[in-house]
Amino acid sequence: MSRSTEPGRAQRGQTSRALVPACLVAAAGGWGLTAAGAGAGTLATRYDTSLVVIGLLTTVLAVPYAAMQLPAGHLVDRFGARRTALVGLGVVVLSYVAAVVVPVLAVAFGARILAGAGSAVGFVVGADLARRAGVGPVGLGVFGGAAIGSGGLAVGVVPALEPLLGWSAAWVTCAATAAAAIVAVAVGVDAPSARAARPARLAAGPSVLGDGELYRLAAVHGVTLGLGVVLGNWAAVILHDRWGLPSGASSAIASLVLLTTIVSRPLGGYLAERFPHQMRWVVALALAVCAIDTVALAFPSTAAVAVAVVLTLGVASGLPFAAVLASAQRWRPDRPAAAVGLLNAMANSLVVIGTPLLAAAIESGQSVLALSVTGALWLVPVAALPRSLSRTSSRRRSARPGPP
Repeated sequence: MSRSTEPGRAQRGQTSRALVPACLVAAAGGWGLTAAGAGAGTLATRYDTSLVVIGLLTTVLAVPYAAMQLPAGHLVDRFGARRTALVGLGVVVLSYVAAVVVPVLAVAFGARILAGAGSAVGFVVGADLARRAGVGPVGLGVFGGAAIGSGGLAVGVVPALEPLLGWSAAWVTCAATAAAAIVAVAVGVDAPSARAARPARLAAGPSVLGDGELYRLAAVHGVTLGLGVVLGNWAAVILHDRWGLPSGASSAIASLVLLTTIVSRPLGGYLAERFPHQMRWVVALALAVCAIDTVALAFPSTAAVAVAVVLTLGVASGLPFAAVLASAQRWRPDRPAAAVGLLNAMANSLVVIGTPLLAAAIESGQSVLALSVTGALWLVPVAALPRSLSRTSSRRRSARPGPP
């Protein structure tokens, strides 16, 4: 082995290690989003309430999770990723410990609200850690796959642990994933120097709320993440009720909407790194495929067709992720975390609004209309694709450096 290759390998090793905290922080947030639903039956029995009320435990987490994305981005830009992550994840752990120690429904609701606010830092911090590690679009894709894949993993793990942990399996695993992320951040992310730790004035530049390019990026991220999660929640019901597939098969096929993004998000990162100037075309094609697949769900066919539709939907919805996040961070180097927070706030707001609306449409027998409208929404960002998806387009850095 030549000595010239050793620094490169060492740097790659450091980059890989830096990606671990980013993935675990994001995974803690994704796990919490689905854990209550995964343990809904035992939670309903323990709290002596209905499944509808248990469903609200997901809503009360999702609302502050969406609302706190942009503030979390400002906190990361202001105080740094390490400090923000440790405080936010600490709130998550303490919230779920309280829910386990005091098994009262009101406490569970309070815990989920606080956990939603605390875990909001997960996605923003993870993206910022990935950016600072220099992992590139592929690394951002891996981070994104961990963020959404953990939610799919929770659906299987929480019920499997109920024989051991009982009704508290959902809350214990939420606390455990957040605690693991705390350890990873404490060990794997260096503390800022005394000078960097002091409050620093942000670089000059317009607010992210008034940045039109970020809203164009948010439109792409909003549909690919937001509509993907909405369809992932209700695809099993559609396949069972409308397509006539068995309940178990419907659930297994529907899970592919989110699970395939574990692979497609890194794949999208590879494409962004390999073909940066063609990403606008890749994104437009991916959105068109998602629109076609969504409308196809309205027209029943065989199980094989259902698998093909869901697989292509999952793959296509994951491809733009890394390019969009990298573009937002590159476009606003003065406020990279706030830029990502804005994107994720828009996407999660769509989840909060779209999930009950699609449910209402399905219950009222308007599945065809609802899926047709949803299919059309996939194409909205195509009307004004972000210029920054091309690496040649980036906002000029401010003369005054912002915080690390």
